[in-house]
Amino acid sequence: MSTGIESWSAESLPNITAMYPFVGWEVTMTIVGLVVWIVWHIWQIKFESNSYDEQVAKLQGNLPKAVSGD
Repeated sequence: MSTGIESWSAESLPNITAMYPFVGWEVTMTIVGLVVWIVWHIWQIKFESNSYDEQVAKLQGNLPKAVSGD
């Protein structure tokens, strides 16, 4: 595997470009990452809310009994 660099001389250094994959996609990937992160949070909030609502319905106002173990 080669990076395409023949020499590390001072003349060749200005000609070296970025040496990592997906050059130019930094902003796009950041936006995609943020969108995925926000969507995950929205999904998580909805899931936890549904779970909480199910537990509240199951208790039917008997929280003291549930806490005491009855």
